[in-house]
Order: sequence, then structure tokens, then C-alpha cells
Amino acid sequence: MRYRILIAALTIAAASAGATEVVTYTGEENYQRLCAACHGASGHGDGPVSEVLATPVPDLTRIAARNDGVFPRGELIRQIDGRDRITAHGSQQMPVWGYEFWIDAGAGAFSERQVAETLDDLVDYLESIQVPALGPISGP
Repeated sequence: MRYRILIAALTIAAASAGATEVVTYTGEENYQRLCAACHGASGHGDGPVSEVLATPVPDLTRIAARNDGVFPRGELIRQIDGRDRITAHGSQQMPVWGYEFWIDAGAGAFSERQVAETLDDLVDYLESIQVPALGPISGP
């Protein structure tokens, strides 16, 4: 009897897992949907919302240039995700996108993989828009 209940539960879980449709976007699409309002369509920190923010919005095309030519991939993934924020480092200036991506994807290990892939694709896009340093970098 227990086995029949277990098999029925697993069948229902498998059927409902297959019915879940996850909408995926490219890194560039997610950037335009979620980041461009503040960081600008081209990543220069000139989005329409940037004028009303208390903190200057950084130019995302100069991330590597501000880091001596090194693109800090892991650091960016953690910063954009935002779920592991260290309170001692100050307040969170931007949304905690890891939670947003998690809710869109569902829950559990599947959702965590989706969050990781979404962040990875977004950071791939940010890396693709980097421009070389042409002189001293100032500002955010």
C-alpha cells in the first residue's frame, strides 16, 4: 500500500515538474529588462532612473578598466545575486536579483540552477560590453 502511494506521489510530481514552463532570456535581454532603467541601454550609467537615485550609477562598460583590466566575474555574480550580502559592507544599493530570479524559476535545486545560469548569462553580457581603459578612470 505504501508503495502505491509513493508511486502515485512520484507520478504526480513528475507530471507537474514537466508542466512547469520556465521562460528564459539571454543575458542581453535580462540586462535590457532589469538593468537598463538605471545603468542605461548601453551600460554607461545614464538610464532614465539614474537621475533620481541618491547614489551615482556606475558605467558598466568600464568594470574591467576600473579593475586594472581584470573583469571580476565572481564578484559581479555575487553582487548582482545579492542574497549573500554582508551587512558590515554597507547597505544594498540595488535590488537583490537572486531572489527575483529564484521566484521566477520556482524552488529547490532546479531554481538554484536557473538562478546561476541567469546570473552567468547576464555577467557574460556585461563582459561583452567592456571597453578598454583610455586613461585614468574616475567616478563610479
